[in-house]
Amino acid sequence: MINSYKVLSIDAWGNSDEGYDWNTWYSVGTVDIDLEWSTQQILQAMYDAGYITQIEGGDIEDDQYNLVVVDHITREPLFAIEYGNTI
Repeated sequence: MINSYKVLSIDAWGNSDEGYDWNTWYSVGTVDIDLEWSTQQILQAMYDAGYITQIEGGDIEDDQYNLVVVDHITREPLFAIEYGNTI
């Protein structure tokens, strides 16, 4: 089922132990997605909404509270789609 979810822009700092820590995050709007969609479909929705400039090179990680859009190579978190405990 498609719902509207808050989108957060992430300011992350790299660290040598775990990769990245979220320094801070900012609410930048919403995106309409189905939480059951594939990575490609979610990235397409983020692209269509103007949050990302390309679909290639992105990936999605689920931290059990957010779907986090990360750079495919560096794993740097870029955006989070906040779903909370809705699933």
